[in-house]
Amino acid sequence: MKPIYAKPPVGNRTAFQIRKDYLDVLDTKWHYHAEFELAFIKYPYGKRIAGKSISTFEHVDLVFYGPNLPHAWSADNGLEKEKEFNYNSGLSSYAIVVHFSESCFGESFFTIPEMLSIKNVLELSSRGILIAGDSRVKIMDWMEEMLITNGPKKVILLLKILEEISISKEISLLSSAGYWNNINDHDAIRMSTIYEYIMSNFKNEIDLGEIASRAHMTPSAFCRYFKARTKKTMIEFINELRINFACQLLEENRRSITQICFEAGFNNTSNFNRRFKLLKGITPQQYKLNIQQVYLKNKS
Repeated sequence: MKPIYAKPPVGNRTAFQIRKDYLDVLDTKWHYHAEFELAFIKYPYGKRIAGKSISTFEHVDLVFYGPNLPHAWSADNGLEKEKEFNYNSGLSSYAIVVHFSESCFGESFFTIPEMLSIKNVLELSSRGILIAGDSRVKIMDWMEEMLITNGPKKVILLLKILEEISISKEISLLSSAGYWNNINDHDAIRMSTIYEYIMSNFKNEIDLGEIASRAHMTPSAFCRYFKARTKKTMIEFINELRINFACQLLEENRRSITQICFEAGFNNTSNFNRRFKLLKGITPQQYKLNIQQVYLKNKS
């Protein structure tokens, strides 16, 4: 799964671009671009990849991505189930996407004191921001309004959205800090090759010699290069990816913890439990119980 550099149509005629695409099947290529992206997805059952984060969603998804953060969406539960959902509900699946650059309102616009909170949000977006709850509802409505609005009001709506994200208590960060979002074009090609191999093989034993060879490096040079670009060793990076995948499986609640341990790429449960607690602060069993308690609370 190699990330494609995508150039959104942000030109000189408008400060930013917004579009609405109707979806038969959710399947975006894994890609990245130099612009910020605000994306609202309405789809029955989907999977989202943002940096090292792999998550599922049902019905709606709203995220804000910073420049050069690789991301993708795909269908999660089978084409027939999705078609049945749309047919029975009478609802269409679609995406509303906004692209803009940090200089869209002028080179220094976001550096003035009044924009400090929004500037902070722009910096946080390098990790990907998931927006939920009432904030998601507000922003969804404003994005729909932006589609039919022109002139100053369209700009004001975008600023309202950014302000809402900056004050919301219903946001969470998707990917860990230090992800490779400050890279040049040459690095992007090389890191794409590396990431493609890791994403295809993280559930299995990763061969250092093989991945170094794909990057045209010796193993020792590769290890130095990888840590310089990601701020993590390859083992740390892969373990985070495996734990994030394990969290997704725990949330689905269809497998035992032992099954999840091996499916996520760990060789034994003791190592899995130790790595999980190191990254999440709790054991897999506690994580699973917390998810079940939240589910029961929402159901009651």
